[in-house]
Amino acid sequence: MPSPFQVAPSGEGRPGQISMRAEITVLRTRYGHAMPDHPQEALLRLLDLQEQDTAIQRLETRRAALPEAAELADTRRRLEELDSDADIAEKQRQELSRAQSKLEGEIELIEIKTKKDSERVFSGAVSNPKELSALQSGIEQQNQQRSVLEDQLLEVMEQVESNDSHIDRLTTQKVEATERATELEEKVSLLMGDIDAELESHGLEREKIVPDIPSDLLAMYDKLREQKGGVGAAPLRAGTCEGCHTKIPQRELEHMKAQKGLQRCENCRRILVVLDI
Repeated sequence: MPSPFQVAPSGEGRPGQISMRAEITVLRTRYGHAMPDHPQEALLRLLDLQEQDTAIQRLETRRAALPEAAELADTRRRLEELDSDADIAEKQRQELSRAQSKLEGEIELIEIKTKKDSERVFSGAVSNPKELSALQSGIEQQNQQRSVLEDQLLEVMEQVESNDSHIDRLTTQKVEATERATELEEKVSLLMGDIDAELESHGLEREKIVPDIPSDLLAMYDKLREQKGGVGAAPLRAGTCEGCHTKIPQRELEHMKAQKGLQRCENCRRILVVLDI
């Protein structure tokens, strides 16, 4: 069955769309009293409802996009990264400490052996030239080995110093980030509290308005809000729909003024509440 909204009367509406006047006429013909002429008072209350819904939507958007909340989330992520980096640095410090202790122990053993062999050489207790030469050669090898180990120990100690400096920087950054997170938590809590209080206030006001609006009008409004970015009703002021900022032709304005009741913008299809023409 073809839709009664497929063709607009000549000179009215957009091509392929029925005009506002014709649409309302068709709906009233089809549904009888299902589309009554709502009193101006109900339509004005609908604008009051839209005002509350717009405020609620704005507050919810603000709540979801608080810069301080975003910064707090970034700061908490930064703290997690710092904790992870600090754990890694601490493990590196332990590994370096073990490596340093191992090298120091090896050097100490070599020094003990070198001292012992040197005492034998210079004590005169060894008279065999071959044995004496072996001891002197061993002492020379020990000194070379100790030199290599000392170079390795120096490198490890430099790494320990660098790692300790890194840990100190991480500790400082963690303290600063923790302080900033605490500051932001307090600020976000206050801002969220203010927003929630406003949301509650607008919600209560909305509850007071809803009973003043006929159920069919409210259903249409709610459906349009879902379709039109949260704005289901708009005032018609100075000949302009404030929902889409479209200028209404004078002929249509005069018809609206004479007809009164429920009106809809031909451009955006929102409910129009005529304030003045």
